[in-house]
Amino acid sequence: MKSSAFLSWTGSLLLLGATTLPGADQTGLTSAPAVRDLSQPAAATNTAPATVSPQIPELPLTAQFDRNGDQRLDAAERRAARVYLAEHPLVVPPPPAGRPGQSPQPEAPLEPVKAGEKVGPDSVALFSDKSLYDPRVLRTLFLEFEDADWEKELADFARTDVLVPARMRLDGKTYAGVGLRFHDRAAAATFTPGYKRSLDLKLDYTAGQSIGNQRSLQLRDARTDPTFLRTMLYHRVAREYGPAPQANLVRVVINGEDWGVYVSVQPLDENLTQEYFGTAEGTRWTAGPGANFAYLGDNPEAYKNLYHLQSKEDPAAWTALVQLCKTLSQTPLSELRPALEPRLDLDSTLMFFALENTLMNQDGYGSSTGSFGLYLDARGRFHLIAQDAEASFRLRQVSEYGDRRSEPKENRAPKDGKEPVSPDAVPKGYDKKDFPRQAGTNLAMLLSYSFINKADTDLDGKVTKAEWLTFARVWFMVMDEDYAGQLSRQQFIDKVRLVVTPTSIADGRTKQTFGRDDPAGEIGQDFFAAMDTNHDGQLTQEELTAAFGRWFADWSDAKTGLLTQDRLQRGFTALFTKSVFQADQAFIAKHNDLAPEKDEPDGKRGGRGGNGIGLGPLRMLGLGGGGGEKNDRTLVVFHEQLDPLAALDDPAQPLLAKLLAVPALRTKYLDFMRDITGNWLTWAKLGPDAKQAHDLIAAEVAKETHKASSYEKFVQELDQDTTGGARDGDQAPSLRNFITERNSYLLKGELLSGGN
Repeated sequence: MKSSAFLSWTGSLLLLGATTLPGADQTGLTSAPAVRDLSQPAAATNTAPATVSPQIPELPLTAQFDRNGDQRLDAAERRAARVYLAEHPLVVPPPPAGRPGQSPQPEAPLEPVKAGEKVGPDSVALFSDKSLYDPRVLRTLFLEFEDADWEKELADFARTDVLVPARMRLDGKTYAGVGLRFHDRAAAATFTPGYKRSLDLKLDYTAGQSIGNQRSLQLRDARTDPTFLRTMLYHRVAREYGPAPQANLVRVVINGEDWGVYVSVQPLDENLTQEYFGTAEGTRWTAGPGANFAYLGDNPEAYKNLYHLQSKEDPAAWTALVQLCKTLSQTPLSELRPALEPRLDLDSTLMFFALENTLMNQDGYGSSTGSFGLYLDARGRFHLIAQDAEASFRLRQVSEYGDRRSEPKENRAPKDGKEPVSPDAVPKGYDKKDFPRQAGTNLAMLLSYSFINKADTDLDGKVTKAEWLTFARVWFMVMDEDYAGQLSRQQFIDKVRLVVTPTSIADGRTKQTFGRDDPAGEIGQDFFAAMDTNHDGQLTQEELTAAFGRWFADWSDAKTGLLTQDRLQRGFTALFTKSVFQADQAFIAKHNDLAPEKDEPDGKRGGRGGNGIGLGPLRMLGLGGGGGEKNDRTLVVFHEQLDPLAALDDPAQPLLAKLLAVPALRTKYLDFMRDITGNWLTWAKLGPDAKQAHDLIAAEVAKETHKASSYEKFVQELDQDTTGGARDGDQAPSLRNFITERNSYLLKGELLSGGN
């Protein structure tokens, strides 16, 4: 069956279906206990489990199937456990909701999977003289599983306490019996096989082994970050101001096959606390979605699905966490600061939030995904520690309640001792002139990367004539959906339109706009004119293939007989009458399922009639789903904007909201943001680190076959001048665009003064 998704090359090809939890074909299970409902809290244990994502408690299977009493499962025991899992499907709760007004990030189309190249330990460089998290080197980490179906087995055990053993080799040293699991427990069993998934490694699973003092590793797949750099850059800045993990890049080879580049992030363990606090003592949690310090009552069990313990069980530590939440909830603002100071490190907490807001990390506190670290020191004070940061340096979707800068000062910040005053909840109308426009979308460049990537079947970055002509024939077959054997000019242009203006991943219908330009029409006509050699207005497969053959003869390297991306880009630039277009990233999309749109009194489009304002092809519906004014608020996507004091009005962020409600703490928070913005949020400061890391992995990313996003995005999102306001997923701003425009936005006017 043909699919037009094949043609969506400029926006990451091919949305593949998910799989269900696979069963097992082995037997050997005796009597089984009742089915476990994972929406209920897990029973407390006396030891710290391997690092896992919070929110979904583990199903304890090890004790049940551990026949030999070694506290882990061998191959036969795991087979029996998999049979049990296949016969007793787990009841999994739905994913947590985000903060009000925050739209969930849609799934992006995935690049097609191919087998990776074979790599042996003798073919890679060794860096045993470098530190484990040295950002200047790219280590290769080898994993060898006992069974060929290791990926399926990891998926089976993703939501349990079972780890799968493997032999690991790094820098010439072998580590036997390392325990592994998929990190993303919520999606691990349903995520499409063949694509990278984040891994947690327990080095001392079967033996007392470590790398230095590091007994565990966290390898992140960077699935939503085509650059692979956001986590590293975030922690690079965060470590200048307080406790934060180290991070670098590694290549992973599994059972001899290259699985590509991962981000290696230092776990929240005793090594990190020893570095920053001078002790390995204390209690550590991973705080996941929904862990916002809301008071849930005095029973610690109510908190254990949100705050996942990473150290040994300590009832007193849980009591301290409950008391912190209770103090935050029940203390008047006028008494809040002295009440919190013995329980919470206020300065480091304000710095934590200043970093999250300045660098716009959507994987931290208050997010619907990701997590942050929580540490209770020996003195009984809590510290928030940055952890997940893959969704940093990117746009955030928020409710729009007007521009805080235009409000009276008394509404902008509360008086001491009073509750915050929310601004008028009337959505502000926006016109297209308020949104940025994309500059310099070079479609010759984008198409050249796409064509080479799809034609290059042997993954060497170069295309032979045979590969090129095969690709040409396949392209025509996909376009000729009716099997007519020919395409009219308009039919061909319509197919080219899917390449140049693919449908939005937000709703599957909306198209990216280019103002008055029609790049699909112009480029399509250029292609057609070059291919329709008999000028009959119809294009056959023979004509298209012959045109590709001429182009190969003209544009390939005469010495090597190969076609590369740079040569193809030059050829397309010469072929197209126009190859650079300015895309309009702003338009107002009508909600088809809601009331007709209305004009605001000032003539701007927007308002409460069910309109959605979209930046690029994004459309966001009202929060409540009803027809009333209260629930049909217009939502917008800020481009480089996020109000430094937005949390004042956000009930999903009670800790930050309460801290900002205290004038002295609010002033300190804004001072921290000003310092981070001026000293670190500049391309001059972060650009060299980003470029060095990009160049370090570029060759590996180009040939990687298990990543979800395209090599084109890897190139584009580093420093190309895409736009400061395009939404991530359709045309994300590059890191350079984001950093530059976020800096400009925060430092202008009185934003970081709070209007005080």
